[in-house]
Amino acid sequence: MMKLSHESKRRLGIGIGAFVLIIGLVFGISRTLIHFDGPWGLDDVVSGLSGMGDAFDEDDSLNSGNYSARPQQLSSETFDADAFTSLDLDVTSGTVEVKCVSDGPVRVIESGRVAKGVAAYDAATQNLAVVKGSALKISQFDCDDERAIDRTVTVELPREVADNMVGITANVGSGDLTVTDIACHDLNLTLDSGDIEFAGTVTDTLNAKVGSGDVTFELYQAPAKSMDVSVDSGDVEITVPNSTGFKASLTVGSGDFESDFLPLGYDGETILNLEFDNGDKSATYRFKVGSGDMSFDPE
Repeated sequence: MMKLSHESKRRLGIGIGAFVLIIGLVFGISRTLIHFDGPWGLDDVVSGLSGMGDAFDEDDSLNSGNYSARPQQLSSETFDADAFTSLDLDVTSGTVEVKCVSDGPVRVIESGRVAKGVAAYDAATQNLAVVKGSALKISQFDCDDERAIDRTVTVELPREVADNMVGITANVGSGDLTVTDIACHDLNLTLDSGDIEFAGTVTDTLNAKVGSGDVTFELYQAPAKSMDVSVDSGDVEITVPNSTGFKASLTVGSGDFESDFLPLGYDGETILNLEFDNGDKSATYRFKVGSGDMSFDPE
């Protein structure tokens, strides 16, 4: 066995001492920084140090501790397919999604993150969905309260209903509304500052008034009678089949209007009235832009 010289032993002792000193310093500093009183571990140190360097929102921190980490179903109601022919949606805040499903009954499902100690059914919105006359009315008001937050309402329409809606009327505040794969005769929308996405068919009339929010219309079939869309400071995007026949009038303030249907030479500047058309000119369309943006293009 190799014997160490006196000098080697001295250097080895110094090295071991320095290593022990470093470990002691790290241990002491980590305890001070993260106020850790239990057994020391690397995961604790890393977690504590990384937490100190990350800015976080106080409300998010409180919500994470006081509400369920994931959304839970709060309620589920079913309706007969022949109980109504129209939808009336009032979305003050929160999220509402209307979609087509293959079969089954009409279902209205509410979900959200539930406060700890509160049963899911106790957090459900009362009178969320009711049939009034020929319309199914959805009222999504204050979406965040002490019982639950991040509320979402999903309306499932079987194909036989989704393809034959007489009308859809929606008043949206700061909430979000998504309508997917639905066909109706008439569509009427009023939007404040939220977001609306509509993908489907509107056979007869479409009316939309937009404040500062954003709207996207993906029309599989465009209205054959009339379309009247106005926007203040928000953003509206409309796509229709290339074969759509219409005669349109346009008014633009300080905003911007873009369309592949426009005649050559349109400069996009402020105009009081411009007329343009396409196809058989059978429908009457009106577009009005304030300081926002609007686009109207073929698919």
